[in-house]
Amino acid sequence: MPVTPPLDYIVRPRLSGSRAQRAAAVLLALLLLGAGFALGRWSAARVVAAPHHDASATTGAIQALKQQLAIAQRDRQVMRVAADALRRTLADRGAEIESLRADLAFYTRLIGGAEQAPGLGVAALTLSPVAGTRGYTFTVTLLQTARDSNPVHGRITLALQGVQGGRATRCDWAQLADARQRDGLPFAFKYFQQVHGMLVLPPGFVPARIDVTLKPAGGAAFTRDLAWAGALAGKDTTHVPQNP
Repeated sequence: MPVTPPLDYIVRPRLSGSRAQRAAAVLLALLLLGAGFALGRWSAARVVAAPHHDASATTGAIQALKQQLAIAQRDRQVMRVAADALRRTLADRGAEIESLRADLAFYTRLIGGAEQAPGLGVAALTLSPVAGTRGYTFTVTLLQTARDSNPVHGRITLALQGVQGGRATRCDWAQLADARQRDGLPFAFKYFQQVHGMLVLPPGFVPARIDVTLKPAGGAAFTRDLAWAGALAGKDTTHVPQNP
């Protein structure tokens, strides 16, 4: 007699829908993989873009600082130019004040100060060397300080005291001046005058003193003795206004 299988072991045919489920699962896995890949690329792009953004911000800040530095440098330059102009102005004002003081001293002497006896005198002597020669140009300032003085005229000569060949020597005007001026340089003024001339030192002569002699017409000649070094350095100079 045939054997009947137990009811717990029922053999059922395989459902055809299981293949579709596997396909869906594979598709889902692929979608998840693609999403992950896209998310990774997006994150990497953000990581790369972040330094670029920071670099752009840094570049902008550097440009702003450069502009501020350029403005500060221009301001400093303007202040330096203004300070230089102010120093020049102050120096000019100082020189102007000194010139006015010297003018005042000159005119005080001109009208007859207590320090100088009224009459004709030598106010100053300056010397300037002629380059490459033994010649010197000179300027003698003559002054007349007497009140209500009349115009005076005459001639002026210079003589030098010094050393030549180890001996004390005196050189008169005739040995120093051009032949056309051996009688002296003329002067004619009422208050003051500057007489210009030139002298040439003899070979080997070393000057030490200068004798300035004035020979006014109708009056007695007199001499003023000055130091050569002082006249050469401008120390024996009294300021004289050029346009009194």
